[in-house]
Amino acid sequence: SPFNCHLFSPPRTSSHRIPSDSNVNRGETKVASALYSAVFNGIRKRLWWHGVSSVSTMPKPDPTAQSPFIIKSRVLAADGKKATLYRTNMYQNAPITKFFITSILLNCWVFIQGLGLMWLLWCILPRWLSSSIFGIYAVSYIVHRPQDTGKGRWGWLMKRPSILAIMEYFAMGVLVEDGVDFQPDRQYLIGLHPHAAHCFGSLPFSSLSEHNPLFALFPEFLNKLRLGGATVLFYLPFIREMLYTSGWVLASRKVLEKQLARGGNVGLIIGGEAESIASENLKDKVVIEGRKGFVRLALRYGAELVPTYTFYLNETFHFDPSLAAAPRHWLQRNLKVCLPVLWGLCYTPAPRPAVLLLAIGQPIPVPTRPGRDPSEPVDEAVVDRIHAQYVSELQRLFEAYKSAAGYAPHRKLEV
Repeated sequence: SPFNCHLFSPPRTSSHRIPSDSNVNRGETKVASALYSAVFNGIRKRLWWHGVSSVSTMPKPDPTAQSPFIIKSRVLAADGKKATLYRTNMYQNAPITKFFITSILLNCWVFIQGLGLMWLLWCILPRWLSSSIFGIYAVSYIVHRPQDTGKGRWGWLMKRPSILAIMEYFAMGVLVEDGVDFQPDRQYLIGLHPHAAHCFGSLPFSSLSEHNPLFALFPEFLNKLRLGGATVLFYLPFIREMLYTSGWVLASRKVLEKQLARGGNVGLIIGGEAESIASENLKDKVVIEGRKGFVRLALRYGAELVPTYTFYLNETFHFDPSLAAAPRHWLQRNLKVCLPVLWGLCYTPAPRPAVLLLAIGQPIPVPTRPGRDPSEPVDEAVVDRIHAQYVSELQRLFEAYKSAAGYAPHRKLEV
């Protein structure tokens, strides 16, 4: 099972202890353990997936990282390469906190709570005042568009440990291969795979906390990183604000070029809505054939391409790809609207706590020419070659670390 009892289980390393000044609520542990025994064991017995290799093969981390909340271990890949696996354990004794932060921040509950707040204001405030507030908020969609500039990010908010709570809900590991080193004087374009329902693989790239392993390793890289999101997300009340304050921008060519032109890094969910609607449980699919715009973008600005893959991401929700498949695929092809049929824990929007592993591949350098005008057309032969190299590196990354993630040997990546 992709679950490993990690949500309410004792810490993986008995030798590592939370510092005494930790603000984590230790009182939750007994209550959560009882809740797990009474409820979650019954849920796990009824789960639909069987035959998924156990993640107990994941190596035991050692408390040797600089941050007191980062634990790491060494991993040997199937192709002989070595990597370091990082995890955080700030919330190891606060499982209820992890669950509620994950449920509120990563689901439509944010949108539902926003509508509830608007309804409450409409009921308790005078009509002229509530109408004025709603009118100002509606106008902000036109005059206030930080998703076009990338300057709406709130650094203080991204330094808060809420993202770490979500990562720990999934017992998420960040696997960095030896030789991966994001240099401050270079630019990078990160490819996030797969999309699934929510691209939880973006979590380590969205936190500026000193206890985030990725930020501890490459602070300058993350400070200059902006992630690209679908246009429709920036029209949803409150989800829009949550995204742009966390460093997300529109995934349009114009906006991404603006970020690269000023020396920044960008991250893209390359498969987009097509990959999301194609998601199935127990299958690993990426939609990348024919999608070469990200390669052209990297060539114009000399940004190195970095493939990433998040194992078990498709197991965080249950998908039903057959229900109303024809109209949903029509909407996706013609209107770029993705409506996957899915549900989470106990048929709620809360994701299932599958153990995720984010593997970061080797940067792929692209040919550059000093003084080149980004508006010049790129050589399509070079685009095809770099695209093939990217796909090959993504497949190598999957095959090299699927056993470390607990995958069965027969699992393959469908491109």
